[in-house]
Formats: sequence, C-alpha cells, structure tokens
Amino acid sequence: MFPLTVVGRDKTIPKAALALIAINLLVFLWELSVDARGDGFLLEALRNYGLEVCKIGEQSLLTTTLDSFRSLFLHSSIAHVLANMWFLYLFGGLVERYLGSLKFVLAFLGFGAMATLAHIALGNPACSISDTGLVIGASGAVAGVMGGFLVIKPGAKVKTMLGFFRPFVWSVNLPAYLFLGYWLLMDILQQIGWVGIETDVAHWAHIGGFLSGLVLVFLAGFFKPLPKPDPLEHLAE
Repeated sequence: MFPLTVVGRDKTIPKAALALIAINLLVFLWELSVDARGDGFLLEALRNYGLEVCKIGEQSLLTTTLDSFRSLFLHSSIAHVLANMWFLYLFGGLVERYLGSLKFVLAFLGFGAMATLAHIALGNPACSISDTGLVIGASGAVAGVMGGFLVIKPGAKVKTMLGFFRPFVWSVNLPAYLFLGYWLLMDILQQIGWVGIETDVAHWAHIGGFLSGLVLVFLAGFFKPLPKPDPLEHLAE
C-alpha cells in the first residue's frame, strides 16, 4: 500500500516541512556528486558523517550526537530519500500546523533521536571489521511525524494505491488509523521475522520514532486542544 494523498489535507504551506525536505534533497545531491567520484567514496563519506552504532563508546559523546543528527539527512538511494520525503510531505503539514514550525523542527529532530536510541537499544546491529552498523535516513523521524498525525487526525482519509501493474491498479480511501496502524504492524512483524525477508532496514528505529511521535503529541494535547474533526472533509476529495 502506498499513500497518494490525504483527503482534505490542510492547504496551508508547511514551511518547516518543506525546508526539511529541501535540505534532505540537497544533501542527497551532494551524495550523488561524491558517488560520481568513484567506488568507495560515498561509503567512506557516509561513514564519516553518519552514525556507526558499533563505534559508540569509542568516540566522544559530542561526535556521536553530531553523527546521529547528520544521519537524519543522509540516504542510501533515490528511492529511500523520495519515499521518506513523500511521507513527510503528506503527514508533516498537519503536525506542523498543530505544533508550530519551530516546535515541529525540534520534534522532528527529537523523533529521530528517539528512533536512533530504539535501534541502538533493541536493534542488535551486527558488528565486524566490514560492518560497523551504519545507520542513515530520516525514516525514524518521519515515522514520528506519522505517529503525531495519527493522534491529531485518526479519522483522516488517506487515498491509498493498491497494486502497481495494470489492470491491478486501484486506490481506496482508508482512515488514517487503519493505514498508519497497518504500517506500524508491518514494521513490527518484519522486525520479529514473521513477514518478508531479512533486510538491512532498521525496523526498531521506525517503531521507536512512531511511538515517540504518538506519545509527544498525545501529551501536547493536554496543553493545546487537538483540532476537532471536520464533518464536511469528505467533500474535499
């Protein structure tokens, strides 16, 4: 299932979300320029600027912290960065409007930090001379935004594409709690090995980020009322 749009999505411009998207895309263009220099250059750069879990404890706390935040803006492929940015664009606007632009950016970084901590604590990365547990990508932070969206607007309709090849291409409007709940469930099932094949995806980072976003926005609701559902929202489809 792939989200195409959120029905009745807020029409205000999510400036902070768009700025984060622009930064990620610019960083990925830099990655492409490094990769064009030859084999090994990109991997070396990612290891220099990204977080290598197996080196935690060998480096200073400041270096580890900087690496963890830089990792949020590094991606392994064009599909990786585009998917993350699309999810951030779809679900980030509403969360930004609720929190405010500055708090949204801080929350995004915080979600990423919690995602990284979840991966470090529970991900059990393989450590060897050739594999130092490199962790990159905004997925955990974006998952936090998705968790926040679920709290703010669980009944929002997510237009979702099912299938990719004709004639098996169609879309349905799923409530956010169903789409996002399915997304989280699949990550959990993949993490425990019940679904799919073994990959290098940091599922615990996704789960930790999502739960941190859910909890943060839920707690924020005690200080700032959550927006009420719009009964006419379906007319915006």
